[in-house]
Amino acid sequence: MENAATLVLHPVHGSGLIESLGEYAHVSLVSPADTSDVGPSLRRSGALVTFAWDDDFLVPELRWVQAISAGFEQFPSEKLEQAGVILTTARGVHTPSVTEHALALIWALVRRLGPAIRRMGSREWKPEMSTELRQLKVAVLGVGSIGSEIASLLQALGVDVVGVNTSGKHQKLSRVVAQSELLSICREVDVIVCALPDDPDTRHVIDRAHLEALGGWVVNVGRGSTIDESALVRALESGVIRGAGLDVTEAEPLPEESALWEMENVIITPHTAWATDHLASRLAELIAHNARAFLGYGDWENRVI
Repeated sequence: MENAATLVLHPVHGSGLIESLGEYAHVSLVSPADTSDVGPSLRRSGALVTFAWDDDFLVPELRWVQAISAGFEQFPSEKLEQAGVILTTARGVHTPSVTEHALALIWALVRRLGPAIRRMGSREWKPEMSTELRQLKVAVLGVGSIGSEIASLLQALGVDVVGVNTSGKHQKLSRVVAQSELLSICREVDVIVCALPDDPDTRHVIDRAHLEALGGWVVNVGRGSTIDESALVRALESGVIRGAGLDVTEAEPLPEESALWEMENVIITPHTAWATDHLASRLAELIAHNARAFLGYGDWENRVI
């Protein structure tokens, strides 16, 4: 049996991760009680498991950072590379949970579950018409691991789906167009599901013109920066679009004064699409795999630096 890799776990992490990692004999955990204790702990470890970054973490002893997020825009990639630090992500681990959440938001919007739930507080019985998902056309913006799975499940339900990405190509989807055609696609579909990462090329990729062309529903399980939120609020208030399902917003937590909170045609979840009771075991399996690589017993998975 190989030696144990000592990993420093950021104080804020998903429920069940410590217990799941405890099942691997080659993983030893240090769990600081406070963020300020992370840097000193790394001087005795060299490996960090985290979703967040602080420059105090970049101690000379740091050799590996395992992100528990699929994206890594929060990490100083150039500084890590210069310091010879390996960075790995959790790409693919969140796919089942985020995919199901996206479908839940789509269904809740088109079947008008949001207004029905709000009326429960006043015990108001108000039957109304809704829409059948299988009669709609859906565009999935960003067809990486999560977007591809969303598209596949929608197709399995009989939904007409078009994927949208930078290249306009994809091995599994029957129809994919380039992101440069997004405005035209908005005129064609009823729902847009956004599953994009946060980077300069995706900021406000959905703006007022796209929302006006859409007229239907928008769902975001990617990053809040990809939708112009001011334009979204105006489109919702004016009835330009029919509704929005948002797991992410431009500012998180969503400010109390945001008009989105009060809108009947909006469903908000607090960036919890990833959070399910099966995530910890999948994440622990990935971390344990990379811990073996850290010890010199195999290849890295999801290495970006």
